[in-house]
Amino acid sequence: MIDLTIERKTTKGRNISLVVYQNGRVVLKHPARVPKKQLEEFLFEKKDWILAKLKQLPKDIPQKLKFEDGEKIHIFGILTTISLSPEKKYSYLGKTIQIPNGDNSGSKIRKSKKLLKDILLEKILPIIEKTSTALNTKVTKISIKAMRSLWGSCNSKNQISLNLSLVHCPDYIIEYIILHEIAHTIEHNHSSKFWKIVESQNPNYKIAEKWLKDEGKKYIYYLN
Repeated sequence: MIDLTIERKTTKGRNISLVVYQNGRVVLKHPARVPKKQLEEFLFEKKDWILAKLKQLPKDIPQKLKFEDGEKIHIFGILTTISLSPEKKYSYLGKTIQIPNGDNSGSKIRKSKKLLKDILLEKILPIIEKTSTALNTKVTKISIKAMRSLWGSCNSKNQISLNLSLVHCPDYIIEYIILHEIAHTIEHNHSSKFWKIVESQNPNYKIAEKWLKDEGKKYIYYLN
């Protein structure tokens, strides 16, 4: 069974695009005026290509989270179980995430992601404050969102975006990503000066870089 998502483009353009992501998710994007029949014909023509791409995917990539009873995920590197509960509140209880049993699938996923965002935000705020003070710089805005390839970004206004998938990562990875992005508020590039800033706060940052390269792909696709 193909995990297909169809998204209508809000920007101008006429091209239909098709992407197969590392977690097996297939996304078809199309302009608003493309007829349904044309989309169906396009997918039929691309079926063999999609199946071939899916066969090439690494076997150790976790599937997209569905927030179902008994599903297991990592929270800050610790294996955590999702449990459906008669309680109406979404809550995180150490090694268990409780999700109300009554919500429909769409609402359950949306509210569960909101819970993960709150969990991550509580974790990162003191780290951001501590790192900003240590580097004598300032972050003007913090946002958390699900991203398909980046762990974080920093723009010219010193606004930082962090991947929601960081909630799955061990603490030292979260600390490194935050340091990396805050260092960009001083140096908006990856020059030697930038890496010296990173190294000044984390002399062993290459250990985190190696983890991201070797293990990161197993975590970044949970929520996409």
